[in-house]
Amino acid sequence: MLTKENLIGRWQLIVAEMTIADKMTDSFDPNREMIKHFTESGHFYFYSKTADRVPFSASVTDEERLAASKTLDTGGGRFTLEGETYTEWVEFCSYPNYEGKAISFSLSLDGDTLTQQGPYPLRMLGFAEQDGYVKEVYKRIEK
Repeated sequence: MLTKENLIGRWQLIVAEMTIADKMTDSFDPNREMIKHFTESGHFYFYSKTADRVPFSASVTDEERLAASKTLDTGGGRFTLEGETYTEWVEFCSYPNYEGKAISFSLSLDGDTLTQQGPYPLRMLGFAEQDGYVKEVYKRIEK
């Protein structure tokens, strides 16, 4: 049985697929590490980063900030789990379109493999003219 306690810990993304209008796209980028963390207090956060992040110079230019923003994505907030329905209440995100939004998915757990999937509200987020369907698979890396 899937419970909040089963989720607690760190998970690494190993599969990511997005389907829009019956066209599936493999959106997993092997050059990025994506980690999702669930806490006992009912919070989640994620980060996705490239391995080749360049340190800032002493002056920290706008160009350096822009380049760095393309190598790190973050977000987090609260989550609820009711049966297999998992809802993220996004409080902060490097993509402001997500902030203040609630997005629900179906979760399933098989050993140390977590699958998160369901309709993806691309229209509500302002990213596309129609919604998609997302499937992400994670492997537990830490309890």
